Amino acid sequence: MERATRMILYPTSTSASYSGAVKGQNQTMTSSSCSSLRFENITLHLKKGSIEEERVDVIVNTIAPNCDLSQGLISRAILMKAGNKIQDEINKKKHTTPSLARVNLYATNGYNLKCSAVFHTVCTHRSESKAEQILYKVIWDSLKKAASDYKSISFPAIGTGNLGFKKGEVAKIMIDAVEEFAKRNTKKKLDVNLVVFPEDNGMMEAFGNEMKKRKGEAMSPEVRNYMTSFGSAAKETTADEKPTVELIPRDSTEALREAKSWTFNMLVPSNNMIIKNNHVIYLDQRDHKNLLSLQTKFHVHIKEFFRNGNGGIIITGNPSDVSCAAIEVESMLCKAQEDFTQAEERDILYSVVRWSCKDVPWIQTPEISAVLEKAYLAGHENHVVNNHKVNLMSKSLVDVYGKSRNVERTCLLAPFKSFNDSFYKRVPVTSNDIEKEARNATDAFGLTIVKMEKLENIVLKQLFEMNRQRVTDKPKRLYQRVSAQFCDLICRVGFQKEFAPPAEQKYGSGIYFSSTVDGALKLWNEQEHEQYIYIIQAQVLTGRNTIGSPQLILPPPLRADPLDRYDSLSDMGQTHIIFSGQQALPEYLIIYARYAM
Repeated sequence: MERATRMILYPTSTSASYSGAVKGQNQTMTSSSCSSLRFENITLHLKKGSIEEERVDVIVNTIAPNCDLSQGLISRAILMKAGNKIQDEINKKKHTTPSLARVNLYATNGYNLKCSAVFHTVCTHRSESKAEQILYKVIWDSLKKAASDYKSISFPAIGTGNLGFKKGEVAKIMIDAVEEFAKRNTKKKLDVNLVVFPEDNGMMEAFGNEMKKRKGEAMSPEVRNYMTSFGSAAKETTADEKPTVELIPRDSTEALREAKSWTFNMLVPSNNMIIKNNHVIYLDQRDHKNLLSLQTKFHVHIKEFFRNGNGGIIITGNPSDVSCAAIEVESMLCKAQEDFTQAEERDILYSVVRWSCKDVPWIQTPEISAVLEKAYLAGHENHVVNNHKVNLMSKSLVDVYGKSRNVERTCLLAPFKSFNDSFYKRVPVTSNDIEKEARNATDAFGLTIVKMEKLENIVLKQLFEMNRQRVTDKPKRLYQRVSAQFCDLICRVGFQKEFAPPAEQKYGSGIYFSSTVDGALKLWNEQEHEQYIYIIQAQVLTGRNTIGSPQLILPPPLRADPLDRYDSLSDMGQTHIIFSGQQALPEYLIIYARYAM
């Protein structure tokens, strides 16, 4: 449901516009939470572009200790745009600096650039001592110098190239520095831009995630007041203005109905709201800090729970405050859920295909390899990784020094091509497209089929076939009932125990299935809040199985050898439990009307 709402709302909107009086403020808040943030007198903007084309007072460059501007992609681009005079000026400044003095910043004129000045910063490699502190200080010193004489400054993503910093580290350090500087810079206003290569989606995501984490802290006082309660917002409306929730259809009729239902549940007055989502266990330290902040901000009590294989968050307090806090919590859980899915996506892709470069070993990491593979399947010709430009068609790489190297794409199991610019797809079908045996099973309990989709994932299929060689028994056709928000995730990364825990895990902590649709309805009997019933039909390798019990986190050993275990557990009836998602291949998504039509 939450996923459906996110897909059909405009990006410039939050979950709702609560009244005409707060409509403008909501737009300001969303802009601040996604592409810009306000920290005291400093406004931070995130944008795509080329740093040498920035029309601001100051741009920031990174240089080697020898001050040679021809080294590095960004530095070389600035040199070519500004002209040789900028190199002459920085050489002069370097030679007039005392030999024992450590200088991390040289300021020069902009010359042919669209800025008044360029701050050339000297950082150190990630492996060196105090590298993080030095990067932080470089950002701080640049802000301090800019705030003294200028009104705007643009930074590239410093440190992600030859310096060896991870994108997430750079995003956190840079935004931490801006946030902390803003607390001490109480006088002058300053616009700060983070400028990312247009093709570097990973860096955009890293900066975006860090900005989203801070959106509550960065709200202006006006926005915070409007978000404090729905009641106060309603009181602000005029006679001609009514509180509204506007949903713009972007996916399907079913998604729109689920979104309406989710939004209504979020806004209906209640002093106690339970949000069920097993990804609560993946909330990190910053998330827990934000939960504590939400308690203070909205005057509510927030409690996490995890019992009988089911987790979530309980929010209690004043009804309007509970609704506000619940929307914030749903956003945090959605982020944790997507992070989990992306990690799984990287792992399964790395299991079947790997990108490598003999002279650039970091290319062959699960994260980088998956990024390149997804760009390749999407049909992109080029992709920039850590300031290295990879030509995906010619299988070549150009490093920061302009040197070209060969890149290899190796399929570990079998060669494959993309499905609609990806490795998975969902295709609408009719009941006639399904085998007769499966059709009889889905029609058996009398509910009306609203929609059917064939789920295809070439990566999951290869992994399933590999496991099929190990588990010799014929796969079973089984069913799992899922929440609407997990349908697409299962198509992407397969079945996970976090996606569809049953009401009770009587036979072990694994991934549950039923041999009948009716059995799936009984097994997952706590999804009555959704508008439709979502059933996924799958081929499942149950192999050698035995009866399960609640305390089992793996199938028990067959004999004395602890490595030789049963392939699955069951209740010796309709319920089957596996412990690896690679033993199941999703085939069809079947959406039923909740009541017979």
